[in-house]
Amino acid sequence: MSEHTIKLDSELTIRNIQPIFAQLSKLLTHDEQLHIDASELSRVDTAGAQLLYLFSQTCESRSFKIDWLNCQPELRTDLNKLGITISELANPEQQADQNEEKVL
Repeated sequence: MSEHTIKLDSELTIRNIQPIFAQLSKLLTHDEQLHIDASELSRVDTAGAQLLYLFSQTCESRSFKIDWLNCQPELRTDLNKLGITISELANPEQQADQNEEKVL
């Protein structure tokens, strides 16, 4: 299995969603370990949030693992405001708690 990293810009909005959608869609046809570098992503609008959620759910249904790298608190806040929860983006405290529960 090969690996691939997508680096997201500071915003994922209706204005710039098409190239990211194309990149993510292409990855669904390959057997790759996927890393999404969200270190600069601090703002998403409804379209961007829907894309991230749909991609996350599609990967989960196909048993693809996504490593979300360096997610900013602003991203989680924007998604929460829109009522969207992506489990892989849980804040570090929640992720640590979830990992402990899996061990127990």
